[in-house]
Amino acid sequence: MGRVRNSRRRTRKNKEYKKAIDTKRRPRDVDQIQDDLKKVAELQKEMEFEIDEDLPGLGQHYCIECGRHFSDASTLEIHRNSKFHKRRLRTLAEEQYTQAEADRAAGKTSEVLPPAHGNKRTESMDE
Repeated sequence: MGRVRNSRRRTRKNKEYKKAIDTKRRPRDVDQIQDDLKKVAELQKEMEFEIDEDLPGLGQHYCIECGRHFSDASTLEIHRNSKFHKRRLRTLAEEQYTQAEADRAAGKTSEVLPPAHGNKRTESMDE
């Protein structure tokens, strides 16, 4: 008699676990970061965080452009000179997507059409 393969029974469980981890550690979207940058520009001061023991560096060293916390200031400076950070700056320089642009891309247009039979009141007033 052959033995039962356990891997077939575990695949669904593994997929669910991996999907949960992927969504839990998902980085912030570009649109969210662009909103943060607008707020910082309006207030004209850096974002301040309360001390949080769960975050690296107690949450005090934060890169707004990348949405990441760092353990100390020197690590943050090294990060700001990295290729990843410079690439993110180029991405953030692009114009922010709007709902109107998304609707146009989906083929949803908002056309203003003239009335099908004309406006009878304006025609009779002209005569």
